[in-house]
Amino acid sequence: MSPSWADLFTPATLYLGPDRVVLRARGAIHTAVPTEPGWAGAVAALQNLLDGRRLGKAKRAQHGGGLLGTLRFAQPTQQPTSSGRVAIVLSSHFAPLWLLPGAPTRLNHEETRGWAESQAAERFGELSANWRLAFRPAPVGEPLLASGLDSGQWAELLHTLTGAGLSAASVTSWPALALARYGGRATARLALLESGRLTLASLASGKVVALDSARGEPEAMAGLLARAALIDGLGDAPTLLVGTGVVGDWPGTRILANAPETAVLSGRAEPDFLQTRPRPPLVAWLLLAAGLGLAALVGARHATLTEQLATLTVPETPVAAKPRPERGMVATPARPWGELLNRLESQRPKQIALLSLRGDAARGDARITAEARSAADMLAWFDSLRAAGFGDATLVQHEVQLEAEQQPVRFEIRLNWGTP
Repeated sequence: MSPSWADLFTPATLYLGPDRVVLRARGAIHTAVPTEPGWAGAVAALQNLLDGRRLGKAKRAQHGGGLLGTLRFAQPTQQPTSSGRVAIVLSSHFAPLWLLPGAPTRLNHEETRGWAESQAAERFGELSANWRLAFRPAPVGEPLLASGLDSGQWAELLHTLTGAGLSAASVTSWPALALARYGGRATARLALLESGRLTLASLASGKVVALDSARGEPEAMAGLLARAALIDGLGDAPTLLVGTGVVGDWPGTRILANAPETAVLSGRAEPDFLQTRPRPPLVAWLLLAAGLGLAALVGARHATLTEQLATLTVPETPVAAKPRPERGMVATPARPWGELLNRLESQRPKQIALLSLRGDAARGDARITAEARSAADMLAWFDSLRAAGFGDATLVQHEVQLEAEQQPVRFEIRLNWGTP
């Protein structure tokens, strides 16, 4: 296969699945088949594939550029070069895709992470304690698209890449990448098929409204479609299929793609396991640049006006300050803590435990430390405080207490209880 101009500038992509490991770089596709099932077999096949490419580097260089092109291997003791970055695509066998309930109130990125972790814990129990979680931020009330990967497998993957002189440009689940590529703004049920794994996403104008998955081969499709028809509200929306070359009969289904090379789709998708902060869109960078330019212009104008004002002289007239009468001087009373405690206790549900209360009574500032049974209970009480007159209440931080038996959510709220 001769590489196209697009292939010359497309980063290398690596698909890791239980049945095969596929590397695509500069238009060439290389495949390794695991000799044992599961993650261990996939990592061993990946290691063999990387070792084979590295051993053939000298021979490829003699023939002008080589098969891997932009994927250049450094020595293990060296830092990976920029051309040694590779996009990792994980099979849904290793990194399944879920749809978690969205937060009922506006949260920042770290608070959203805590919410997603609590929802995963409620859904999967102790299994989620060892997962590295990735999620795609969503507006208030809308469900979160999330994925999980075993922390030990994550560490082993990064170690294997580093040993080959490579670094990961992105790490995402294959269903997420297929959704980003083929979902668009469609209203349809999109079947994402890998060997032994089927994920069905219900899309309403491109938004995922329902998500289901099952182990098995083509016969699992009928059951997933029947369940989706009961909950997604899409009626007789068409069924579209994107597969990685799985053989089967798909009556009533429009096949968008179903070939082995579909496993190594290029592009970016969320959730990304490397992504710790949301990427600002291009328009945000443009607005920032425009703001900095405007600030520089205003600063220069201010300096010019300051120089002009410095040349002007204004006669000064001394004025004797008159002391205020004592009758007009009123001290700000310190509000008693008992008033605040009574209000908090009267509005506190049984799912909330108050741990500490500290602050400045003269200013009316307070910080409350409490524990809730779940993140949902925490947010519900937080909203009730705002509705009860604490409109400026702020959720400062929260953290799941993993060492505790019930794993409550400990959080801190800052508020002001009235104007002096």
